[in-house]
Amino acid sequence: MQMQTGRHWQRSVLAAVTALVLSACNLGDAHEESLELGSSEAELSCQVSQQCADGTSITCASASGICASGADNGGWVECNGSRTYCPTTTPCTCESTQRTSQGYASGFNCPAAWSLAEENALVLAEQACPRGLCNVVTTQGTCTRVNATTMRAGFTATYSCMGPPNCQ
Repeated sequence: MQMQTGRHWQRSVLAAVTALVLSACNLGDAHEESLELGSSEAELSCQVSQQCADGTSITCASASGICASGADNGGWVECNGSRTYCPTTTPCTCESTQRTSQGYASGFNCPAAWSLAEENALVLAEQACPRGLCNVVTTQGTCTRVNATTMRAGFTATYSCMGPPNCQ
């Protein structure tokens, strides 16, 4: 009998705690208001625009407050690190600054490793020059054995970029 009373007491305490938790969370209330997810747009903290030579204008805005603009290279606006240039018909020319990128790769033999290393060097060069490359000279580097089945090689690309950044 005492054992049944103990279990009954435990169940009563558990029921009371559950009721307390549910009421604290406002669950089970017949007059409970439904909750809805909403969305809101943050207010813009900066906006910039630039008048372009062709009569158009470009604009950008940011909620973070990081905005800039400039007239160089035909005009541009920048928000959150993303730069947009004015449309232009400026022709691309080979810039005088020489750049270098190095690529490395592994392969089953030196020719395979050199081929991949050259490709890696040129990919890096193309990333640095979004308008294209010019005066490209590639130089095969050394090839060394890593282990019994792998060779590691390097390749250097020397190049200039086509520009200015807003050329077509």
